[in-house]
Amino acid sequence: MKKPIVLFIAILTSVMIQAQSNYYRNANGDLFNEAELKEAEQKIADKIHKISEKAIVEIEIKDTSFKKDSIIHDFGFHVNLNGSTTTKSKLHSLKNKKLPYASLVGLSGDRLYTNELEGKPTLLNFWFTKCKPCIDEMPELNQLKKEYGDRINFVAVTYEPKEKVEAFLQKHNFDFIQVVDAQEYIDTLEIQAFPKNVLLDKNGAISHIANGIPYIRDENGGMKMGEATELKNKLETLLK
Repeated sequence: MKKPIVLFIAILTSVMIQAQSNYYRNANGDLFNEAELKEAEQKIADKIHKISEKAIVEIEIKDTSFKKDSIIHDFGFHVNLNGSTTTKSKLHSLKNKKLPYASLVGLSGDRLYTNELEGKPTLLNFWFTKCKPCIDEMPELNQLKKEYGDRINFVAVTYEPKEKVEAFLQKHNFDFIQVVDAQEYIDTLEIQAFPKNVLLDKNGAISHIANGIPYIRDENGGMKMGEATELKNKLETLLK
């Protein structure tokens, strides 16, 4: 008799799940139904395609919870430059392990050795100059730098050359330590989607991997950059 009971429970569970409504929640707590999520995705994709026709926007489901008659999926948007869907990279396989050692080139020609980041938490931001979401989230990242100052290492890493980054910084404020010409290191970590925000603990271990700060709806129904709430909460934890 046990098997029929188990089967009945499985069928009942399946029916209950199908009856539940699916909602999608960004880091700021805004809820989207499936149609609204698709609309938001399309609006961001339209912006990205003005920069690169090959690039695609992906939705990443980070977590799922069940509340009464609703299923809540926590999600974020990110950009994939090579036009293919993202698979788990080497970076993700290094979660809770030390960031691979590297000698990186700073904007002024000096060297940044990754083991020198140990001793306090680190926010690594991987970006490039034509990445619209990268640019849109910079004011929020700058605000984190202003708030936490020297208690945290703030490092921006790009594959682009010094000259291109210098020209970009003449028009945009990005108050991080700048690492340039890092294509080999980015390839080593198998990072293809930008922006990418990586948090290291005080021992240099990767504690959190996230895509860009999520967009939210503005008062006119369009999309604007949200706040760095999730990153701030993670940094607070790392400082304890």
